[in-house]
Amino acid sequence: MTWENACRTLGIAETSTAEEIKEQYLYRVQLLHPDKTLDKPEKVRQKAEEEMARVNEAYGFLSNDKNNPSTPPKLEVAPLSIRFTEMALNQKKTTTIDIKSVGGPYTNCWIDNTPAPWLTVTGVKTVTNEALPLLVTMEAQSMPTIIKPERCSILIRLKNEKTGLTDEAAVGVEIVPLLLTAKLKVKKGKIKIHNAPLDTVSSYVIDIGNGGPNVLHGYITTDSPWLAVSRSELVLSKKTFCRCTLNIDTDNLAAGFHDTGIVSISTNGGEALIPVELTTTQRGPKRARNSNFGTSSKTYGGMRTATPAPQVRRRSNGDSWLIWFILLLAIAFIGSLLYIIFFADDMPTWLSW
Repeated sequence: MTWENACRTLGIAETSTAEEIKEQYLYRVQLLHPDKTLDKPEKVRQKAEEEMARVNEAYGFLSNDKNNPSTPPKLEVAPLSIRFTEMALNQKKTTTIDIKSVGGPYTNCWIDNTPAPWLTVTGVKTVTNEALPLLVTMEAQSMPTIIKPERCSILIRLKNEKTGLTDEAAVGVEIVPLLLTAKLKVKKGKIKIHNAPLDTVSSYVIDIGNGGPNVLHGYITTDSPWLAVSRSELVLSKKTFCRCTLNIDTDNLAAGFHDTGIVSISTNGGEALIPVELTTTQRGPKRARNSNFGTSSKTYGGMRTATPAPQVRRRSNGDSWLIWFILLLAIAFIGSLLYIIFFADDMPTWLSW
């Protein structure tokens, strides 16, 4: 039965109030009461009884606020708070929540996706033939990045598209990792790079160790585009260490660039912040003289490699003939002078002066 059909059975408008519904019901009941049809034919009495049954059913439907379109939908979710405690690394735990409708009619019911990577909805099961109530199963899994309690919330919504009325409820979920005895050790303080050449990639090694008896797990992040690390997750057993490579890329940076970045190490055995100060050279790379191409260079792993550009010989221009002519005149003059000095007595008289 629908709200429209029930109102039609009682002969009232769909927007009638609860008092108007009750008044119309009492009026119809007293007209159809068996005492009013005692002197009527059997068919009339039977028809009145059938009509009375329909009126009673319609009134029962209209009296329920859950069927009234003007009543907003309402959710009842239990529990509204979930806590997964003592979660060991990669451990999984599941729990269930009940979702019920205790308000007005609805047309849609949905559950938002979980915002946390460690929480998933693994199952949704109906309890009755109706859409609600529902039994929802959620699973939490501890990850290496979870080094302290984390929280998120899942939103559940009801909506009546005909009236636009909605209701929602948020289920809070918390995961608490198992406290382990681990101790973070970092053998690197502040890193300073001054006059770094442009268009290079320099590498520095950071030693990270675990001084505790249990497993250390966490993650490494950076906050600058010119900084990058070779690994993002840490999982170290007791009394061990690893090396993380820090790459500093000056490609596309301007000459004289200055900035300070941070390498953040967060683990269940403590946290560490490593400042990295970078200053690039004031000048760009030098160009080779008398060549159309400069020398290109790139540095990897702290080693600088250079590739010399091919030397291009300059083509002679049209003024070279003048140089040769002056040179020949100079040779002729010097030769004549030497001849006069050494052979002056044998000169003809017409050449003397």
